[in-house]
Amino acid sequence: MSTTLDEIYWNAILARDTRANGKFWSCVKTTGVYCLPSCAGRPKRENVIFAQSRAEAERAGFRPCKRCRPDRYVSGDLPSRIADIDWARVGGNLRDNGWASLGRVLSDDECTALIKGYDAPDRYRSTVAMRRHGFGEGEYRYYAYPLPPLIADLRTQLYARVVPIARTWTARDYPADHAGYQKQCAARGQTRSTPLILKYGKGDHNRLHQDLYGDEVFPIQIAILLSQPGKDFDGGEFVMTEQSPRKQSRAMVAPLEKGFAIAFAVNERPVEGARGIYKVKMRHGVSEIRSGSRYCLGIIFHDAI
Repeated sequence: MSTTLDEIYWNAILARDTRANGKFWSCVKTTGVYCLPSCAGRPKRENVIFAQSRAEAERAGFRPCKRCRPDRYVSGDLPSRIADIDWARVGGNLRDNGWASLGRVLSDDECTALIKGYDAPDRYRSTVAMRRHGFGEGEYRYYAYPLPPLIADLRTQLYARVVPIARTWTARDYPADHAGYQKQCAARGQTRSTPLILKYGKGDHNRLHQDLYGDEVFPIQIAILLSQPGKDFDGGEFVMTEQSPRKQSRAMVAPLEKGFAIAFAVNERPVEGARGIYKVKMRHGVSEIRSGSRYCLGIIFHDAI
């Protein structure tokens, strides 16, 4: 008698087999959580169903287990990780709030490599001291072209996923691939790279701002935290504000962990009101670092003048 796939999955759960992690996810109907196969929890078989991806589990209404933290698990190559994101949910959250969590997209090793690369000057076209320009405290560096392979892959893969949302926001037919969009930037004289890495120490912060580098502006950008809150640093929350016409500003704080990404509005986002669509201004920044060091990667899709 042959063994079914569900039986194979269940046996992996009984064995708490770490080799099965990332190959499937167990969803527990009684608790409403999804788990890694190696989770220490012991659900009953009749309460467990299986999902092939985190996005599938979350679309079914399950949330990450707080014991095994499947949302922190990284597996597969970068295109697979990005494809595994629930982009329908991302689009809805961007529409409703102007920002959306993408979950974890970078591994610990990838985060560490990017941080170590901060001190390799040949990677960058310029370094900006925030105090000098009234931007806050701390500094950041713009990567030079050609971008490091990981940065280039992130920019290309993420652009392909957010461009349908950008088209909806602006009613503009952006090119399907980032190379095509770069040609539009170049036609407006914007040819300098904008992906950047930001470094903060104790007492540093980033004032509320918008990342505009010319007339050509892609409406959505990405930030990826490279350090672990509570371990590498304290404070340093990612903060956004929204200014609607005839209303006071709304402040929002996005929870981020090491390797986790957030998509958010660069300048403004469309809102459906009683009299049609209107636009609200968005700004973002970082609160003061109380201790430690915080590194963050910024993926901006339009180039600079």
